[in-house]
Amino acid sequence: MKERDLKRAYNNVLAQAISTSQKYLFAGNLFGDIFVLSLKELDKCTEEPPSKLQVFKQGSDVDINCLAFHRDFLIVGAIGIIYGLPWNEEEQTLSPKRAWEIKIPMPVDAVEVPDVNSLWVCSETDTLYAGCGDGIVYQIDLEDGRIEREYRGHTDYVHCVVGQADGRLYSSGEDGTVHFWSDKQKEPLSILEPHKNRQLLRPDWGKWIGAVSVNDDWLICGGGPRPAIWHLRTMEYTRAFDFPGPVHVCDFVDDSVLIGGEHNHVQFYTLNGSLQANIPVENTSSYSSVWQTNPFNFMSIAGFSNKLHILKDFRFLDSKIELYGNVQDEDDVDNDGGKQEQEDEDLSF
Repeated sequence: MKERDLKRAYNNVLAQAISTSQKYLFAGNLFGDIFVLSLKELDKCTEEPPSKLQVFKQGSDVDINCLAFHRDFLIVGAIGIIYGLPWNEEEQTLSPKRAWEIKIPMPVDAVEVPDVNSLWVCSETDTLYAGCGDGIVYQIDLEDGRIEREYRGHTDYVHCVVGQADGRLYSSGEDGTVHFWSDKQKEPLSILEPHKNRQLLRPDWGKWIGAVSVNDDWLICGGGPRPAIWHLRTMEYTRAFDFPGPVHVCDFVDDSVLIGGEHNHVQFYTLNGSLQANIPVENTSSYSSVWQTNPFNFMSIAGFSNKLHILKDFRFLDSKIELYGNVQDEDDVDNDGGKQEQEDEDLSF
């Protein structure tokens, strides 16, 4: 089987991000490839692929687990490392050279290098939060690359971390908990354990929590347990959602709730739990979603397949964009992604 056919058959897109300008979509996979697409092109297309689809290779040894965007940098979370790639929007190019990198600390007796599983950026404070496979959430100052704090409390790897501008942080993990943090306190403010609620427990899928999302008043989380919504101030469970599989994606989208995971549909619900939309996807499992409402409505859902699923009104599937097979100048891209040049430079802050 040719390399491109292999990638087409086994493509797994775990991460997506939208540029600060809200004009470009970045999607990264476990083959170490980053795809860049113009949102303007995606907004125009129906079933035809966009005319501009580029790939920037990071190397076969780079598993792209998560992405974030801050100012003019695409931030990549991989195994044991976080690094920044300058994005030149005028030329529509992603630099092959890492402008900076941060290595996740490893204890002397550690057996495995921890994955960086989730990234959340607080733009107001230029702070990056990274949820990792060692069960720690790292708080990183993006001005100097210094690890300012380690949030310790999870007993297994962290799946997801999200936050709010006021310093509140929420992390979910394989240990079945959601930790509530404040940047002003060392210990967690509260710990939520959804699997201890009999209405939410699904023993066949375990207690892990794969995704968490918050707004001003509510928190939604799910994984092995059913996805459910909780009141932030009282930590009271209010209702569950009938998503039929394990959960890897959940988010508040305007006045709705988006849920996706190991199912051939992603679903939109009202806050009261009523199903609003049932969107078919070709992913074996959905792992990533990004969306915006300005300057136009746009959502991309990705996972274990070679396609991005594009929604424009968040109620219907508008198009599916094939990745491998529609890449421009793929053979002209340096397969090492400038790796050797990177190794010759001091990439630390």
